[in-house]
Amino acid sequence: MTSFLLTALATLQPLLAAPVGTAACLFRERPILLGAHRGGCGLWPENTIEAYRNTAKRWPNTLMEGDVQLSKDGHVVVFHDSAVDRTTNGTGLVSEKTLAELKALDAGYHFTLDSGKTFPCRGKGITIPTLAEVIEALPNNLFLVEIKTSGPSVDAVIKVLRETKATQRFLLASFDPATIAHLHKHAPEIGTCYDVLDAVEMLTALRQGKWEHYTPVHAMLTLSPELEKQFNVTPAEFAAIREKGILVQFFTLNTEEEIKHYLQLPVDSILSDNPEILDRVLQAEQRK
Repeated sequence: MTSFLLTALATLQPLLAAPVGTAACLFRERPILLGAHRGGCGLWPENTIEAYRNTAKRWPNTLMEGDVQLSKDGHVVVFHDSAVDRTTNGTGLVSEKTLAELKALDAGYHFTLDSGKTFPCRGKGITIPTLAEVIEALPNNLFLVEIKTSGPSVDAVIKVLRETKATQRFLLASFDPATIAHLHKHAPEIGTCYDVLDAVEMLTALRQGKWEHYTPVHAMLTLSPELEKQFNVTPAEFAAIREKGILVQFFTLNTEEEIKHYLQLPVDSILSDNPEILDRVLQAEQRK
């Protein structure tokens, strides 16, 4: 068994002891290496029920990632771009369309597995889902969701998670520190990811001898390879971060070489557009 696997097996105990309150307990009890970016958008139309269901069917214990924003009439929909043009047969901004108008679009229209030679998901009835519909379709999975817009969308997401009794199954992320602060104040039961400002503060404490007194303010530190280089975090620092009960995730890794590289670091989760490649690498590591 590799040192990576021994490290992974040893991860659970310190996470259970972390001072986390009620937020994100499930994530610390069972950290999930296999994460599907936008539901596995390299295999199925992104952020759709079909993507999430197909991924969950093949890899049941998958961390599902997605993006949410508001329709014109205030519904929380699972969609990444501000405009519908790239993935659907429509045009225009999500925020300027009602839920009915969004539902009328073909969310599988531009999906292709062969660089545009064929479009196997056109006309299959694949639609833009609401967050509530995704939660209902996947009652057992954990989710990492980025809130794409600030303001009213934050309270709308909180409302959906509470109404569906799914608060403990979600980690929420945002590039907007004000959004994260709002979540902490108004929904402390929901786990969150480090924004850039809080990540800098955390790393400053670690590097300036204040780590013993530092208390984690978020459940997960999630970094792209670019951000990892920008922050210049060492393997020893990642280990110290995880010992504090902070989960470490890398996104979006789509090649075997990238995945193998980041598995050598202390890591709890990896997001990939193609869970098939990620699973293949993880299985190979387990056989060593």
